[in-house]
Amino acid sequence: MFGIGLPELFLIGLVALVVVGPKNLPQTLRAIGRGVREFQRASRELRQEAGFDEVVEEVTRPLREGLSGIEDDMRSTIDDAKRTMSLEDEAVDLAMEYPEGGPDDFGALPEGANVYPETEGAP
Repeated sequence: MFGIGLPELFLIGLVALVVVGPKNLPQTLRAIGRGVREFQRASRELRQEAGFDEVVEEVTRPLREGLSGIEDDMRSTIDDAKRTMSLEDEAVDLAMEYPEGGPDDFGALPEGANVYPETEGAP
């Protein structure tokens, strides 16, 4: 709640106890609770009168529908890929992934080199 953890709540309670005093603390907390409840009720009524909830629903409905469509498409694509793909169907060329001569076999520059060896001296 508002990024307030247990230590912060304890500190706020301690300060309230010192400032208000133990005798008046229950009445003060009740008054704060009533004020918060009244504020929530007033904000709810204001949202209903202004039609804020309907506007938010109208704006977010296409976004939610679009996202659910994307999720459905992704699920169907993944399901199709799982059905059509298997290790027996496709041979994997491990020579391309792990060349015998090491990583420099397929065009990587040797350590410390700035130019490919075959292009040295070429204009």
